[in-house]
Amino acid sequence: MKIVDAVWEKRNLGVTTTEITIENNDAPEYVDEQLSLVNSEYYVVKVPSGMGDILRIVQKNGYEYIEDMIHVEHDLKEVSMNRVMKRMYDNTSYKEMTDADFEQLLAEIRNGMFDNDRISNDAFFAEGVSSKRYVSWVNDLKDRGAAFYAITYGDECVGFVVLEKTDEKTYYSVLGGGYEKFRKSGTGIVQKEPEITRKRGGKRLVTCVSSNNVGQLKALIMNGYKPYAIEHVLVKHKEEQTNER
Repeated sequence: MKIVDAVWEKRNLGVTTTEITIENNDAPEYVDEQLSLVNSEYYVVKVPSGMGDILRIVQKNGYEYIEDMIHVEHDLKEVSMNRVMKRMYDNTSYKEMTDADFEQLLAEIRNGMFDNDRISNDAFFAEGVSSKRYVSWVNDLKDRGAAFYAITYGDECVGFVVLEKTDEKTYYSVLGGGYEKFRKSGTGIVQKEPEITRKRGGKRLVTCVSSNNVGQLKALIMNGYKPYAIEHVLVKHKEEQTNER
């Protein structure tokens, strides 16, 4: 079991936060004991799929299901595309973000770009809290040197992606998304991350997607990603807190 005092979430969410990741060798009795010892205002527990006994214990401790996180990987091999998808792919490009591109990204986030994450779907948090959290997140990523790319179609930026190198062979697609104006244009089906990773010398690409975002999951699978793990995510708020909505 990994227990993390997510101090950054106090800034983002306004509450102290503990994130707990269950590991495959954790015994049910140990999990039950540790859950009774943590003290925070907001708790997040991640349980690997297939651990039904642990899942029941977490629920018994008052945690509520909010999403699954589906972990996927790409071996960077070329994938076959139909004619329409190939045309979209060939007409879509990418570039390293400029300062102006980054400001556009921040504006899109503040305008509600992300609306299906666990914060947006949690009735406890006020409207706008999720966007504030994403703004802080991308600023943190920029400060620690993550690679930001603007996705372009023609002369316009239609979305973005952020990559981080995790080891000599692997890149992690930390965050990405399409901009509001182009959400119905079909450009969201195009995934340039494998191409970017190959050009950066990577051999493997990983990312994860929420079960609340079926469209993105579909796009990932169509572009050659394969699932390799699923985590059930459950949350709990301190009982004496009041709802912020």
